Amino acid sequence: MDAAPGRYCHSCGGRLARDNAGSRCARCLHRGRLEQDEAPELPDEFWHTDQLRDAFAAQHIGLVSVAYRMNPHHRRLISQERLGRWLGLTQAQVSRIESGPPVRDLDRLTHWARMLRLPPHLLWFDLPGQPRLRPAPVATRREVPSRVEPSTSVFASGGTLETIRSAALAFRSADRQLGGGRLYPVVVRFIQTEVAPQLVGHAYPPSAVFSAAASLADMAGWLAHDDNRGDLAAQHFVQALGLATAAGDQALSAQTLVSQSHLALENDHPREAVRLADAGLALVPDDQQCGELRSRLHAMKARGNALVGASSECLAALWNAEQELNRATAGGHEWLSPFDEAALAAEAAICLRDLNDWNAAERQALRVLELRTPDRARSRALTHLTLATVHLGRGDLDAACDTGAQVLDAATRLASDRVVNQLRGLGRQLEPHSSVTAVDDFLDRVTATLPAHRAAEAS
Repeated sequence: MDAAPGRYCHSCGGRLARDNAGSRCARCLHRGRLEQDEAPELPDEFWHTDQLRDAFAAQHIGLVSVAYRMNPHHRRLISQERLGRWLGLTQAQVSRIESGPPVRDLDRLTHWARMLRLPPHLLWFDLPGQPRLRPAPVATRREVPSRVEPSTSVFASGGTLETIRSAALAFRSADRQLGGGRLYPVVVRFIQTEVAPQLVGHAYPPSAVFSAAASLADMAGWLAHDDNRGDLAAQHFVQALGLATAAGDQALSAQTLVSQSHLALENDHPREAVRLADAGLALVPDDQQCGELRSRLHAMKARGNALVGASSECLAALWNAEQELNRATAGGHEWLSPFDEAALAAEAAICLRDLNDWNAAERQALRVLELRTPDRARSRALTHLTLATVHLGRGDLDAACDTGAQVLDAATRLASDRVVNQLRGLGRQLEPHSSVTAVDDFLDRVTATLPAHRAAEAS
């Protein structure tokens, strides 16, 4: 009888032992068990992403965990359950640490740092026996200027403002990947415990801290909106306007009007949205450093005019938005939210869809998907939903379902009620066509996926 043909390991390609009935060799099985039980060794470049840099600067191990798990270096995203196995924690415990206040206990911080092999030089605390390398001082007491500008006063330079700035960047990075549902309680707690105390009890608090607080309050409003908490979002936007006014910051005040205008659009009040955008344009300085903000305001005007069918006014506002963005300069107001070509294309796609210009709307949506990198999960999901409604408007049911299905896959990783609600809205629009096989299959997937997704988040 001929000898049995040789079999090879599916992982490394090596020949399997004769008594091995599996598909992987003993070495690969051992390596796989190690990968399940402990965090892997990672190259230096893994730690050089903007998300990780901002998370370390914010001194929040939960945000470091989020940036670590979502790092594109991983072949697939690391789940909270898998991370918990490495740390000896449950998925629920990991979730609470990621969405809770910063951990202060040194023993717990040390445990996370060692288990995840975090580089000591990036930490804000010393590991036992591994002190961080600290930079040499750059100036002696004699070299400190005698006059200190208000924006760099002793109050601001004591670490408070820098901590707020770093945390804001880390929150924004995490929000783009996770959605607002997980980040909202973290940001609110940070405002209450770290920011609010700096606004009272000081004879002359610097306006920069009020600007920082206004920016974070505005961010909290957007996170609440993303988590389907419209009333709370409106409250945060009003608070942000009050703080920006206290800071004497007209640009930041105008940004809060952008937020209120967007909320008016979501609540089906397009004329109010246009009024708020006009108020913002009257307030914001007409200079290149505020070009992105002025572009956002014109985009909100365009959205409102599109909803009421004012085509010429909508197109004029979109043209103005493009011109403002083209003349905007980088490195402007540090507390203003960024607004770029992809963001404008996303707003333009919605406007053109509402005007039933399907071809132009599709071009703008595809432009967003071309510009937005995979880590911008929510932005891409919302754009796919816009594209799905464009396909539906054309009567292309198969394309609408295919595009919607891509969002369903992303929704299981996002804590964004905005995405979920728009998915359900797409399902309702497709229901009259449920006799079509593709539509029926998509509606079954929506029913099966979304309740499980929300239940998983609640656990």
